[in-house]
Amino acid sequence: MPGRFSAARSALIPGRFAAARSGSMPVGVATARSASMPGRFSAARWERAYRRVVRTAFGRVPFYRDQWAAAGRALDEPEATPSAALAGQLHRLCPFALPFDASQEPSLWIGDGRELRDVLALTGAPRRTPVLEVRPAMLDRRTLTLAGPRYGVLLAPDARVVDEDRRHALNAAAHELASRAGRAIVVGERSALDAILPELDGVQAHTVERMTVALAVRDTRLGDAPGARPGDVQDARRGDARGVRAVVVHDPHLGYFAGVHPACGRIHLLWRRFHARPAGRAVAVTALRRRRPVLVGVVPDGAEALDTLITAGCPEHGTPILSTH
Repeated sequence: MPGRFSAARSALIPGRFAAARSGSMPVGVATARSASMPGRFSAARWERAYRRVVRTAFGRVPFYRDQWAAAGRALDEPEATPSAALAGQLHRLCPFALPFDASQEPSLWIGDGRELRDVLALTGAPRRTPVLEVRPAMLDRRTLTLAGPRYGVLLAPDARVVDEDRRHALNAAAHELASRAGRAIVVGERSALDAILPELDGVQAHTVERMTVALAVRDTRLGDAPGARPGDVQDARRGDARGVRAVVVHDPHLGYFAGVHPACGRIHLLWRRFHARPAGRAVAVTALRRRRPVLVGVVPDGAEALDTLITAGCPEHGTPILSTH
């Protein structure tokens, strides 16, 4: 992913990624070519997209208008909100004109699959390969997006089902999908991957480990999760879930918002879909394309456990990364 990034110096975020006068955003224009996320990154456009979402949130969404009321004044920035505090708040996170009705629609936390598609591309996962995602419950979805690839759900051993036979029966459709293709991308936590891979008999499994941002930062800092590289295809018949793997970063409410790039081993934000700004020792993440729910200034699950977390610029790719320095 060659490219160059140049911007003014910043006292807040050292290096090539400069912060805006507000202290939360980069200024100047940075461009980079990416094989997995084609197009150009512009820090100025990124900032404008963020400001548009902020205006929408304060103008149309109860959760954020209540922040104004609590402060007794108009705020320039939404208050940073821990992800855990969003539980049970869907009705307040949707615009007045587009309210959430639990009796008429499924939970909006499920997502539409496009973020998982994009983060898999970022990590170098093979294209046109069926995607099997470990989830706590079944999901009636046959393709990840309208354009594919094929998609199936695997229930982990700790899923709440009647018994183990029932779990295997519910997983049968995903097993068949992988068996027909002879290969699959399997996404889940390490413990779930260890348990599920032996069940995919005869399938070449490209494993993608799902982590909180805290785990991903710690692993990249230790050099244990350098991202997907050649050889990250495992024979599920051996049940071997060890070795080099791809890593994606997930939050229960933000969904998939970052991943480890295979070329540099750094945690790259899905900058087309998310914005990040400093929030104390952590970062506050904003979903740029979601309209229901509107998510602005969300501190990802586990970020508070880190000594510090900042948004910086990748010295190799010139696009936003999450880092501790």
